Amino acid sequence: MTTDDVKRRLAAILSADVKEYSRLMRQDEAATVRTLTTYRETMTTLIKQHHGRVVDSPGDNLLAEFASVVDAVQGAVAIQKEIKARNDQLPEDRRMVFRVGINLGDIIVEADRIYGDGVNIAARLEGMADPGGICISRTAYDQIEDKLPLGYEYMGEKTIKNVVKPVQAYRVLLEPENWRSRFFKKNRAGRSEPYGKLKARAEETPYRPKERDKPSEDESKETETSAKAWSKTSFSKHLWVFVGVIGFLLIINLLTWGGGIWFHWPALGWGLLLFLKWVNTGKKNGDWHKDGPKISFNKHLGTYLGVIGFLLIINVLTWGGNIWFYWPALGWGLLLFLHWVKRS
Repeated sequence: MTTDDVKRRLAAILSADVKEYSRLMRQDEAATVRTLTTYRETMTTLIKQHHGRVVDSPGDNLLAEFASVVDAVQGAVAIQKEIKARNDQLPEDRRMVFRVGINLGDIIVEADRIYGDGVNIAARLEGMADPGGICISRTAYDQIEDKLPLGYEYMGEKTIKNVVKPVQAYRVLLEPENWRSRFFKKNRAGRSEPYGKLKARAEETPYRPKERDKPSEDESKETETSAKAWSKTSFSKHLWVFVGVIGFLLIINLLTWGGGIWFHWPALGWGLLLFLKWVNTGKKNGDWHKDGPKISFNKHLGTYLGVIGFLLIINVLTWGGNIWFYWPALGWGLLLFLHWVKRS
């Protein structure tokens, strides 16, 4: 083939392969081949629906091209969601999980085959993707940044074999509840800034997150338990400090008695902060509703009695012939009654 015969074009290339394909084959070849065949047919259908075409599918790999990066990423998202739904019906050790890489680049076309760095980069990005995830290049990211309701996490510059320049890679975040906290990062001034602005400076000072192993499920549970225990311990210490300091102020008030009571004002202000911390601690630890609305109502009742009792003490200590504590007691009591009716 001469140089004049070489056909080139710009295309979005999708490369996908199966995680732990060798293990699946060792365990059950026949079942693995059946699952792979079914999944490959599903993937081919979804690729065609998103205006792409399957170029090749050797072994556990699948290579496809699209005229649009938007179509390629939407197709990849549809593929991962469909495969996840199908995997949920299989035993965990028989689930077939794909990794997907997408790149926008120049390719060489020969008959129905495609070649070139654009294809090689897509294949390498596939290897960087999380199981069940999608990894895209900077060139692909630039085309879809503001066009799709997805999140993107910058993974830094990656060295690709036989490619001169490092490739900037992005992880596509499929779950809405996970991507928003990642989509906005701190810039040098400490303010939150979208990746759309941060990536404009990536070539000069690319963001390189520290690499660390993903915690296991047991470690995550242990960390969560420790956090809850710390939250409760922190509140208990706060409570004892409150009691000690206010008690000390009461003693000072009595020793310097001049006919006026003043210690209750810091007690009231600090007590309100302590109450808010107690409420926040209960919410963080998931205690408010862990046993249903009954526990929530009991806590509500206890809080009501504590606060109204506190207001009663303040009313007595600041007695000027006027009773006022029953007004907040009446209003809050009505809300408490409605809560009890709803619980019943």
